[in-house]
Amino acid sequence: MKDNRLLDQGNITGVVLAGGQGSRMGGQDKGLLELHGRPLMAQLLAALRPQVDALLISANRNQAHYQQYQCPVISDTLSGYQGPLAGFAAAMQVATTAYILTIPCDCLEVAPDTAKRLLAALQREQADIAVAHDGERLQPVHALIPVNLLPSLQAFLAKGDRKIDLWYAQHRMASVDFADCRRMFRNINTPTQKADIERASAFSVPPPSLGICAWSGTGKTTLLANLIPHLKQAGLRLTVIKHGHHQLELDTPGKDTYRFREAGADQVLLVSRKRMAMMQECKTQHEPELVDALRFVNRDCADLVLVEGFKHTAIPKIEVHRPSLGKPLLYPTDPSVIALATDDLALDVPPHLTKLNLNQPQAIAAFIVAWLQKPPSTTQPPTSLSMAAARTRILDSVQPLTAALKRPLRDALGQVLAEAVISPHNVPNHTNSAMDGYALRGVDLPTDTPRDYRVIGTAFAGGNTLAGECGAGECVRIMTGAVMPAGTDTVVMQEQVTVGATGDVRIDTGHRAGQNVRHAGEDIAQGSSVLPAGRRITPADLGVLASLGINELSVKRPLRVAFFSTGDELRSLGETLAEGQIYDSNRYALYGLLKQLNVELLDMGVVRDDPATLEAALLQAADIADVVLTSGGVSVGEADHIKGILAKLGQIHFWKIAIKPGRPLAFGTLGKAQFFGLPGNPVAVMVTFLQFVQPALLKMAGEAVSEPLLLDAVCLSRLKKQLGRTEFQRGTVRQEGGKLVVDKAGAQGSGILSSMSRGNCLIVLPEEAATIEPGDVVQVQIFGW
Repeated sequence: MKDNRLLDQGNITGVVLAGGQGSRMGGQDKGLLELHGRPLMAQLLAALRPQVDALLISANRNQAHYQQYQCPVISDTLSGYQGPLAGFAAAMQVATTAYILTIPCDCLEVAPDTAKRLLAALQREQADIAVAHDGERLQPVHALIPVNLLPSLQAFLAKGDRKIDLWYAQHRMASVDFADCRRMFRNINTPTQKADIERASAFSVPPPSLGICAWSGTGKTTLLANLIPHLKQAGLRLTVIKHGHHQLELDTPGKDTYRFREAGADQVLLVSRKRMAMMQECKTQHEPELVDALRFVNRDCADLVLVEGFKHTAIPKIEVHRPSLGKPLLYPTDPSVIALATDDLALDVPPHLTKLNLNQPQAIAAFIVAWLQKPPSTTQPPTSLSMAAARTRILDSVQPLTAALKRPLRDALGQVLAEAVISPHNVPNHTNSAMDGYALRGVDLPTDTPRDYRVIGTAFAGGNTLAGECGAGECVRIMTGAVMPAGTDTVVMQEQVTVGATGDVRIDTGHRAGQNVRHAGEDIAQGSSVLPAGRRITPADLGVLASLGINELSVKRPLRVAFFSTGDELRSLGETLAEGQIYDSNRYALYGLLKQLNVELLDMGVVRDDPATLEAALLQAADIADVVLTSGGVSVGEADHIKGILAKLGQIHFWKIAIKPGRPLAFGTLGKAQFFGLPGNPVAVMVTFLQFVQPALLKMAGEAVSEPLLLDAVCLSRLKKQLGRTEFQRGTVRQEGGKLVVDKAGAQGSGILSSMSRGNCLIVLPEEAATIEPGDVVQVQIFGW
């Protein structure tokens, strides 16, 4: 049995296959055919983009035309138009993700949850490949395929075989039901079919959607009503979707349609010459999502879908904001917001947002029209936050604890100071000798020739102060730490003095007035700040504070962190493993990471993948902790419930970050607690904790937070890297030839926890970096620094 945590969940490249000859289309390249005035390729890429991490176009001709879509264009490595399997192999050779999702270039619809359904089935059935089924037959080119099957496919092709079903038969395959989306398997093979489809307006790739988001009472509905006439004047066909109340009722008793529904009809259509209306009973137990509503949209009425509600859906949004209502802005926690419509024209907004005058709907409509006309690559919002943006949003959202308590000095080790420590006196508290030697007046030092001095006494550390004052031609024998006798300001080391037979001493030239003396307050001056508030107490700090006579400190209350793992496949240590079960390693890794931060740990064990059980556990955790951590359950599988429950009980700020490993990280609030939903893969758990959770915990604990220390090192390995995201690879760094060098610590899969144990650092590859070659300089983040 496979371990689901070894899968890079959601790590998919979408591949549009346009490698055919189009012989039945008279040689036309079907990917470049226009349907409803727009190339098929543009429509398919727009439908795939929100579902995947990367896009590829597989084309054996017209590559220059396809370059306009701003994603890589590849060709078959086999000559002679060898069919879809050749396109599969070419894509698998260049993809840097764990999977490819393939669709043909002439398909007429892509379900908005295609990737989600295929990946969930592949994981649920522990299969090698997931293939769509239309209710009657397999649709083999609509498939989710791991790139690690490339050797198998290459061996199959090397034998001269080209049939997809024969290669699929060599692997465990999950058949995924898409009977409710059968239109997506209708394709164009002849000019006649194309004409028929255009006449029937059968193409149903979801039209562009734009949300209007705001707090209740801000005026979303009013703005929409004002926008519609201006958008219609611009020639747009508009559909409006509004998320209604739970007890939505548009029909009334006594109407025929009401009687039909009461009698048990699942769907009732009311048709007249002026308009049509449809009412359908929702049989699902979950709250409908936007994708459910989009399935009913008629493309003849929709160049644009305006959406009111569905605030957690990642579609482009215009936020409506009226400062007079006293509500916070939404855009800092919603990366899908592209513009801010406000009546406060002096409000500052970040550069990536457009500020619009709320009282000028015509100008807002013009912005929307211009946005629609942008290339497909820019009309979709980023589905994942950058690492820097995610870290900033997290740190901006959390605040330090205010509660403080008194602790004896030794018990304060590792705690965070609640207030600065002010020195009650000087350290050292008197001017004293830094050496064993002889104290004298600096002005009395010899200048040209050696000179003899009479010893008038001895000063010991901690002893009585020497009576009288040291005069010219005199000196005092002095020990390290002893108070400087009256009249002296300089010490000559005993090794640099010659003692005569009568007890006098001879001092040579070359000495400096004031040497070898420690002045009162030289280390710490009375009234100065010794340690600032927000400092975590170290062993050296204990020594410094003890030297001041301080025996008690005011420190921050330690953070309370509740954490648990989710997954029916997880078992605790000591239990016997059945087939398909694994031991829970994440809680132990988190325990170690949290223990180093000196927080109060509330280990809640393993919680089953059951919505009711998870909801109860989250409520309990939020009631007792400042921070709630979970691992697993925030990705896209059918049993990943955490994100949905959090949306119900609290608030999700974001849940995707453009990093690897660790893309599905949920951050939000749960009651008064901060919530982090970490991925299920063990390495992803540790990486996301170090990059995002640890800085947040440090800030909440009251400690000053700084950027991680990154060091330059020469890389000895070739590291594959995808542009557009930050990647962390595990490495072993060492000094060699006077410089730091780093090598990858074995296999880099996000489920291979041993790579974290064998390695001593993370190799940090930024978004703009491409594949790293041996000899390239990279940055490393050393564990424990």
